[in-house]
Amino acid sequence: MAKKILKTLVNNLGFKILAVVLAFILWLVVYNIDDPKKSKTFTTNVTVENASAVTDMNKCYEVLDGTNTVTFTVTGKRSELEKLDDTDFSAVADMNRLIINDKGNKASVPIEISAKRTYTSVSINNKNKYMELSLEDLMSRRFMISADTSGKVASGYALGEVSVTNPNVLNVSGPASIVKKVDKVVATIDGMSSNLTDNVIPVLYDSDGNEVDTTQLKLSNTTVTISAKILSVKEVPLVFSTTGTPYGEYRVVEISSTPDTVKLKGASNVLNPLVSLEIPANVINVSGAREDVKTTIDISEYLPDGVELVDSSAASVTVTVRIEAYASRTYHLQTSDIRVNSLPDGLNLSFDKAQVSVTISGLQDDLNKLNASELAASIDASRLSEGTHQVELSLKLDEDHYAYQPITVSVTVKAKNTQDGDTSTDSGEDTGE
Repeated sequence: MAKKILKTLVNNLGFKILAVVLAFILWLVVYNIDDPKKSKTFTTNVTVENASAVTDMNKCYEVLDGTNTVTFTVTGKRSELEKLDDTDFSAVADMNRLIINDKGNKASVPIEISAKRTYTSVSINNKNKYMELSLEDLMSRRFMISADTSGKVASGYALGEVSVTNPNVLNVSGPASIVKKVDKVVATIDGMSSNLTDNVIPVLYDSDGNEVDTTQLKLSNTTVTISAKILSVKEVPLVFSTTGTPYGEYRVVEISSTPDTVKLKGASNVLNPLVSLEIPANVINVSGAREDVKTTIDISEYLPDGVELVDSSAASVTVTVRIEAYASRTYHLQTSDIRVNSLPDGLNLSFDKAQVSVTISGLQDDLNKLNASELAASIDASRLSEGTHQVELSLKLDEDHYAYQPITVSVTVKAKNTQDGDTSTDSGEDTGE
């Protein structure tokens, strides 16, 4: 039985082997017809490696013409290609392979494209791709950060100190052409209702006040801390005085200023007790003056500690000191209106004349307001005895506004006649008893 089977297997062996080969070839043809090789285009972003190779040359780069992406063709069996997408491939530009042109302003970097996994029938075509770069010198500059505010302060309050901290300087580095444009760095705080501190993004400006694009720049800090103080406001009058004496009979009539009040700001506990801003007398010297004195004063020098001007431009104040010469006027006093003080007991006093004249000097406006009845003339009779005497007349006048030369009046003092019951002075004046 076994021999019969063996004979059957080896009978026409060549035809049988040929049939197997033909069957395999037929299978292979059918397989390739059903799953043929195809090509497909993919696009992926280029990853930069070893970028420090450029900065080590003190240069920076910018990718040109969109060469930070690469498009390539992949060939493989349809069944495998259909499973692939852009993310299955990587493209790397290694800056260590940088090719710089003769001028040193441009460069090319070979792009190496590879599949992230191994595929048996997949091959990548068009591998000779380059990332094109422009090169520029790298520059670094250091800027003080200026503080600014936006918004309005509530009525009755003013903006106090605005400061930038943590940090107050900013290092800016990047392409020289961009860094050179930067003129200032400003940090702005918003919201003026109360004292506040905030972290803000500093903004770079050129000399024309236009904002500088920082896309290609590297900043030492992305945010800075800015603080603003809100202070109370109070309007107070300006008070002036003078030093020195005008010439001869000239006197200071009036001191006025433009403006005559000033708005101050400060903490409430410092500002509330302040009722005026007094300028020291030694600031305005009128020694020997015969005409008005006009001067300009910087009042910011005389502000109390913790107090500032709301408007710094209001520091300059024009002060005018009006100078006038004394005028003279003669007043005629009835001696019956002169008060006799401290006349000793047992004596009577009479004035030798019914009227006495007094010349008073003062500013014309003051003299116009002065009446003879307001002079309150009096004499001191405490040391008088019987006989005729010359007694100095005293007037009750404000020495800051008036002056008069000493004047005497003639009086006669007699003993009282007790037999006649005479108990008063002959003139009928107050004896002061």
